[in-house]
Amino acid sequence: MESWISISLILCTFGFLKELRPSEPFVTEYIIEYKNITVEEVIHVAFPVSTYASLASLAIIFLVTDLLRYKPVVILEGLCHVLTWGILILAKDIVAVIVVEIFYGIACSAEVAYSTYIYAQVNRDYYKKVTSHTSSARLAGKFFGGLVAQVLVTLNLMNYHELNYVTLACVAVGAVCTLFLPRVHENRQFYLKSGPTLLPSIKNTEKSASENVTDNDVIQPGRKISIKSSLAALVIDFKTAYGDAYVLKWSVWWAIASAGQYQVINYIQALWEQIREDGGNEDALYNGAVKAVHTLMSAFLSFGIGYVSISWEKWGECTLTFISVVQGVMLLWMSQTNSLTLAYLSYIIFRTIHPVMITVASAEVAQRIRKDSYALIFGANTLIALGLQTVLTFAVADFQGLALDERTQYIVYGVCFILLGLLIGVTSVFGRRKRHKPVSSNGITQEDA
Repeated sequence: MESWISISLILCTFGFLKELRPSEPFVTEYIIEYKNITVEEVIHVAFPVSTYASLASLAIIFLVTDLLRYKPVVILEGLCHVLTWGILILAKDIVAVIVVEIFYGIACSAEVAYSTYIYAQVNRDYYKKVTSHTSSARLAGKFFGGLVAQVLVTLNLMNYHELNYVTLACVAVGAVCTLFLPRVHENRQFYLKSGPTLLPSIKNTEKSASENVTDNDVIQPGRKISIKSSLAALVIDFKTAYGDAYVLKWSVWWAIASAGQYQVINYIQALWEQIREDGGNEDALYNGAVKAVHTLMSAFLSFGIGYVSISWEKWGECTLTFISVVQGVMLLWMSQTNSLTLAYLSYIIFRTIHPVMITVASAEVAQRIRKDSYALIFGANTLIALGLQTVLTFAVADFQGLALDERTQYIVYGVCFILLGLLIGVTSVFGRRKRHKPVSSNGITQEDA
């Protein structure tokens, strides 16, 4: 078996098992029913902690993942998942649940290593294949996690507490798999792999790589690059990427929409519980089935979008405007309905859209940036998204902020998505008018004349 296949197989096994968490669709109900903790404590005290922990840890992990050569951070993610579900099973009060949220936040941040490890181990020729493998493995884990959860709960084969043991077993086996991952032998950020390489310098950012090259700019194979030079190269990558208006546009949508998405996911179970209570609906919950359905739909659409010929430069802004407004409307609908079925349908639509458009955004951004800037720019977009989510969490969910109730929170989230859509739409209109403004032969616009 080729080395890249065996590496991909181990990583995909871990990706599948770490997402195979049958207890997750019912975790809010589990905490409320089995830990004797109120809904207010869960929403306004415990859940915000995972957001803060994720942002704080990502700021560190983002910088050290490459330095530590990926594998230790992948192992850390697996270990944090084990601690998350192990402590949750033993938790008896709100303090223990807060500790659970801290480890869960760190696990979410460490996922950046899972997403980028494979690129440090395989040849560029296999990037598309291994990306497809690792993404599919995660989606498969989420799908089967939701499906198994719903079947076990609906048939009364397991209660919410017992589901946590299944989750713990899955993530534990997944954590063991990370130990078998090969170590990355080269630090891509501070060492060169092969061949004389041109190290970007500030003075050459506006010129081609072949111009004004000095002996100091050419780094021979195996030579160590100073941290100062590496940081200078990072600054150049940031300026080059975000200096492109097209990349900036997609990245802005990516960061803001992802922040809203994370927030909606964190508090959706609490909203469903409120809708269920207000509607007097004592029927069984179908949280697991909802997760399975939107995951499966997202997987198929994300796969299929790659085979559809669409000029995203032409239609991208219109599409982002439309889907952002639709997502906002779905959230507003959920905030007002007393029908759990309608809330489920709205959530499926909302959750199906985002992964598809993130797939498009990733591809469009990747086409405009340097190949060795993928992890940097993608990670930066995620970091910005978590920063925005932290602000949103503190403002609307935390007891230190407004501590809004579930329905009011979703009104805020819905309005945010609608405003995001309108912002993109307005900038698109002005941008098109500016590009198509007629210009006379002397360089003055006809309107100015």
